[in-house]
Amino acid sequence: MVDLNLAKVNKIFIFGIFLIVSFWSLTYGATLKKQQYRALIFYYDQPDSLLVNELIQKIDRPLQRIEGLFHEALDVPVSVRLTKSDKEFEGFLYNQVPEWSQAVALPQQRMVILKLADAEQIKKSPQILIHELVHILLYDFLQGAYLPVWLNEGMADYFSEGGLSFEKKIVLAQAMVQKKIIDLMSIDSLLKMKAPQARLAYVEAQSAVEFMAKQFGDQRLIELLKNIRHQKNFHKAFRFTFGFDLLDFEIQWNEFIKQKYRWLVLLKFEEWIFALSGLLFLIAVVVVYLRNRKKLKTLSEEDQDDFIDGGT
Repeated sequence: MVDLNLAKVNKIFIFGIFLIVSFWSLTYGATLKKQQYRALIFYYDQPDSLLVNELIQKIDRPLQRIEGLFHEALDVPVSVRLTKSDKEFEGFLYNQVPEWSQAVALPQQRMVILKLADAEQIKKSPQILIHELVHILLYDFLQGAYLPVWLNEGMADYFSEGGLSFEKKIVLAQAMVQKKIIDLMSIDSLLKMKAPQARLAYVEAQSAVEFMAKQFGDQRLIELLKNIRHQKNFHKAFRFTFGFDLLDFEIQWNEFIKQKYRWLVLLKFEEWIFALSGLLFLIAVVVVYLRNRKKLKTLSEEDQDDFIDGGT
C-alpha cells in the first residue's frame, strides 16, 4: 500500500512538473536563447552564452566516454534549462526539491534543470550536468526497471567524477568513527534528508559503487544493469550478477571503508587544533596553580622565619 501511494504521489508530481514545463515553454521559452549540442538543447538568458559554450566544451569528452561504456547514446532530445538563482530554481520546480539541491534530472520529461547561482556552482556545473545526464542514460538503459537510489546516485557520481575525493574520504571516515554510516537501502529517503546527512548519503553511494567497480570492474556494473532490466527485480539481479546478496555486499563494503579510510579522521586538523588548544589551556592552568602554590609556600616559610627572628 505504501509503494502504491508513493507511486501515486510520484505520478502527481511528474504530471505537475509536466504542466509547469509546458507553461514555461509557452510563456517564457520564446524570450530565452537556445543552443543545441547533439541531443542536448540548452535554454538560457543572453548573458550566459559564453558559459553555455564552455559547458558544452567541458562535457563533450566525458559524455562520449560514458555513452561508450553504456553502449547507448542520448538520441532523444534533452532540454537543459539554466537558472541563475535559488528563487528561480526552486520556483521552476514548484519547491518540490530539497534546499541543498543544485540540479534535477526529469528523465520522463527529457529535461535537466541546472542552478548556477554562484561561482562555486558554475565551477562544478560540467560535472553536475554529466551527473544528471547519467541519470537519464540509466533511465533509458533500464527501460523502467527499478534502481535503488544509492545505486542510481552512486553510479551518477562515479561515472561523472570517478573515485572519492580526499575531502569525501574524510567525510566517510568521520561518519565511521561517529557510527553514523547509513544503510544503503535507507538512502531511498534521500530527498527527505537534511543537507549534512544527504551529503553523507551521496558519499556513501559513490564509495559503494567505486568499491564494486574496483572489485569486479566497470563492465560488471553494466552487466548488473542489464540483469536488472531483464529481470525487473533488483535483488534477484544483484544475486544473479555477483553470486551473493546485497547484505553480503554491504558487509564487504563496510569492512573495506573501515580498513581504508578510518585513519583519515586524524587529518581533521581543525579538531586537532581545538583539542590541542584545550590541552595547552589545561597545562597553563596547572602550571599557574603549581607556581602560585610554590609562591605561597615560600611566603609562608619566610613569615615563619620572620616570626622566629622576631621572637629571639
